[in-house]
Amino acid sequence: MMKKKIMMAVCAVMAVSMLSAMCAFAAPYSLSQWETGNSNSLIYIKKPASLSATTSERTYTVTAGGVPGVDVTIYRKSNYDGNFYKVYQGGYLLSGTIGASGVYVVSIELVEGGNKMRVYAENNSERQIIDIDITRLSQSQLDRINGLSVGDIFSW
Repeated sequence: MMKKKIMMAVCAVMAVSMLSAMCAFAAPYSLSQWETGNSNSLIYIKKPASLSATTSERTYTVTAGGVPGVDVTIYRKSNYDGNFYKVYQGGYLLSGTIGASGVYVVSIELVEGGNKMRVYAENNSERQIIDIDITRLSQSQLDRINGLSVGDIFSW
């Protein structure tokens, strides 16, 4: 009987240690606006090319290249406290692992106005953080742009 209890305790300790090892590298729930990484070689953003973009679309596709096996998570900046929080869409976390192709693609739903996002990449003890800013124009802004003519721009 005592042997059985010891075996159960050993199994429980092993299960907890394995679970904690798997979760040790999981991306944190939130990131401070001052959070920095310790690497710049895990991932590079291809789109948007200048780390900022403007669109009228409801979604924006971010593409990146990186080291296979790197875990990537998308965060959105909170207007309330300035911190970045994990993004969930349709009940799913915007997170994934770069595969053998070295390509990572994610489609992000945008709100009107500014969408300050943070791409968080990690692999073992390395972390890389890249901020991107995607502005979604409102319909009224689009109407004003579409209503402009060349004469309006160059008239004195």
